[in-house]
Amino acid sequence: MLVVGTACVLGTTTYSLPLLLIGSLMQPAGWAVLPSTIGRRVAVPLPVLGFTWLMLGGSGFAWCYAIILAAWLLVRLRPLPSFAVLLLPIAWSILLPLFVHDYQEGWVTILTSTLVIVGAAWLAKWIALRFDSWQSVRTLRKQHNRVDGARPS
Repeated sequence: MLVVGTACVLGTTTYSLPLLLIGSLMQPAGWAVLPSTIGRRVAVPLPVLGFTWLMLGGSGFAWCYAIILAAWLLVRLRPLPSFAVLLLPIAWSILLPLFVHDYQEGWVTILTSTLVIVGAAWLAKWIALRFDSWQSVRTLRKQHNRVDGARPS
């Protein structure tokens, strides 16, 4: 729901305004069903939706992908060292305007920035698993039935 909702918002044009409504409803619903603590799931939907709307402005707003990634890391309970991956979408947002000059090339911004944040999210997971930081939420980290293969104590 997060991906499709974000895609609907970013695919909005003057001729497809219903996509904005659909995406604006799907994205917060996606955050609501992610496995995490309730406080984290409630804190991020509206700010992230606002930054997603801001990305409709074109490649100059590609830095907003870093906000979405930060929210993902927060909700997924990633330890503090994994937040270093936020440098990837920020660096890409600095380089992107060198390649994308026209609003009609917005699909390049969406495609490449999405690939960068997906790669960064996987890298953050790898960092979290390798370091198994003391900063992780203890009650969730110590579960034996975790899918991500947490190391046994």
